[in-house]
Amino acid sequence: MKKIVIGGAAVAALVAVVAEVLPDLRRYLRIRRM
Repeated sequence: MKKIVIGGAAVAALVAVVAEVLPDLRRYLRIRRM
């Protein structure tokens, strides 16, 4: 049971990081394409 909780926390942290980085990543990719 504990493994599921740890996995869920890891996924939540990963989602938070992705949400944080995504706008900057999109802007960077747009700049590189031009």
